[in-house]
Formats: sequence, structure tokens, C-alpha cells
Amino acid sequence: MARIKYWDRLKESIERGKHGLNTGIPFQGFTTLSNQIKNIQQGRYDLIFAGTSVGKTAFVNSTYVYGAIEFLQNNPGYIHDIEIIYYSLEIPPEHQIAKHIASLIWRNHGVLTSVDEILSRGNLLIRPEVEALIDLYQSQMEEIQDKYLHFRSSLNPDFLYKDLITYAESRGQVVKSPEGLIVDYVPNNPGLITLVVIDHIGLIGYNNYKDLKEAIDKASRTLVFFRNMFNFSPVVISQINRSSEQMDRRENDSWMPMLSDIKNTGNVAEDCNTAIGIASPFYYGVDKCLGYDITKYKNRYRLAKICKNRDGDVNLLASFLFIGEFGGYYQLPKAEDMMGKPEELRKIDDYYRSLNS
Repeated sequence: MARIKYWDRLKESIERGKHGLNTGIPFQGFTTLSNQIKNIQQGRYDLIFAGTSVGKTAFVNSTYVYGAIEFLQNNPGYIHDIEIIYYSLEIPPEHQIAKHIASLIWRNHGVLTSVDEILSRGNLLIRPEVEALIDLYQSQMEEIQDKYLHFRSSLNPDFLYKDLITYAESRGQVVKSPEGLIVDYVPNNPGLITLVVIDHIGLIGYNNYKDLKEAIDKASRTLVFFRNMFNFSPVVISQINRSSEQMDRRENDSWMPMLSDIKNTGNVAEDCNTAIGIASPFYYGVDKCLGYDITKYKNRYRLAKICKNRDGDVNLLASFLFIGEFGGYYQLPKAEDMMGKPEELRKIDDYYRSLNS
């Protein structure tokens, strides 16, 4: 059997770092993440977990997906490229795109809209000015899908392996031993970061498995294999147990995320390099969080907690402003450094006042 020379691999990794290939893609505007987990990296498995409707998909899209894509679009010639294989099992891809367009319309035109309005759901009818603005982003969205973002809408553990190995073979050389075992991978582009996003892992198909836990565990082991052998970067989204959302967790800050909250299986927490929990203190009836008055922010405040970090500190906390209309996240400074209302929240409040005037 061919022998893998791990010393040589270490030396190669050191040289890669000296040439900037371990820099990663910064989390735009999210300094805590960039400082503590060192940007979006090749070969790291990140787990994001939160309760229902807290905004875990929006967090991943803001930080790992569209944030990274926009950084590369604004920095041509950067040392890294990115491709994202996105298994969107909960939200249809076209709705994902609609939410991102809503964020662009707000940022670029100061018009606040939502997926509900864009799709004219219920008693809402899309405003002509919003519809006209949507058409401005057709070429940008097509470029994103053609160059960066590859959506999948279904997944089971067997398909995951087949899909990723097919992708790997199209992006580099898979080296096998005489016995047919994969022993190495030589990418065509050493600077390419391949994100493998699964949203969420609890919706994976498990027809050929004993139960959902077994299927999730198999999928996670497959992700570990592609992380270790191909330097791919899984980003797995998970829900939390219902018992973790009970109101009696308000006491002594026990409402904050813990690894034991993760639903269905603990193996994903063991397999990942980094685990980040997201929580809404307003949901638990908490009045203060990291110095912020939650009675004023209400459901627009989110707490992020780094619960696991193999290469750094854990139990680090960060405050975020959450704009649910389009799933936007904005990192807040420490409460003692905040002067008045956050700029983004002030703009949104002013926008709603203008509609009612």
C-alpha cells in the first residue's frame, strides 16, 4: 500500500502559509469570527446550530456564502477563489436568491422588502418599484450561480459521496494506490476553497439507513473524509433539541448555546473543527445580554457563541443585529462602545416611519 508522507504534507502546509495560501477569505464585517477562527479556510469543518426561526441559515449566508462572494468580487486577483456546493434542503434555492436580492435592494437603494413581498404572499403584492429593482440584479445573480454557487435540493449520504467525488475529479487529480484507495489529491487551483454547505443536516434522506441519526453520522464521516483528503470545507447547519428551548433555561445564562443542544446526534459536534451556536435572548425573555438592553432590540438582537474551536479559544461571545426581513447580520461593538442606536437599525426605523407618515 502506498505510504502517505505526513511530514512532507506538513512542510507543504508551512510553505503554503508563507505564500499566503492559508490566509483564507475574511468574514466581511464580522471581526470576531475572522480574529478567532481565522477567516474562511480550506480544510475546516464548521458547524452552525440554533433553534427554529433564529436565523441560522441567514447567518451562514451572511458570513460564509454571499459575504465571501462579495469580498472576491470586490477584490479581483485575490489569492483565494471559492466555490460553494450548497445542499439547500429546507429553503428552495430561488427563495434563497430572493432573500439575497432583498438585502442588496436595501443596501443599494434604501428600499426594505422581503421574500413575502417579492413573491406576493398572502395579502402582499409586490410594489412596482421593487419589481423594477429586482430586474437590475439578473446578471449579478446569474454570475454568482455560474461562477461560485452550485445548489442542490436533495441529499442522502450515498449521493453526498458520489457528488463530492465527481466534483473533486473535475477540479483536480485524485491519486489512488495500487489497491484502489485514495491516497492524495492534487487540485488544479491550490487557492480554491470549496465550501460544502448542508442546510440543514436534519433533513437528509435516510431511506437506506436504520434511522436519521445513522444517516447523519454517515454523512458527517463523509465530510470528514473530504476535509482531510481533499481539503474541502464543510459548513453544516443543525437545529437544536426542543428541550433546549424551554423557558426554564433563562436562569444563570443557561439559555446560551451548548454543544449538548445539537439535535439528532452528537457526532457532528465531535467531527467538526469549529461549532458556533446562535441564540435570541428575546425568545427566552432575557432583558440584558452582554450589556445590551434586549427590551429595546427585541427580536433584532442575536448572540453568537463559539462553543468549539480546535485551534483557538472557546466560549467567546459576540453580539449581532439581525434584520429578519432579508436575513441580514451585522456585528455590534461591545455595548460600552455603542453610542446610541446602531446605524443600520436607525435607518430601518426611519424607513418604517417614512412609510407611515
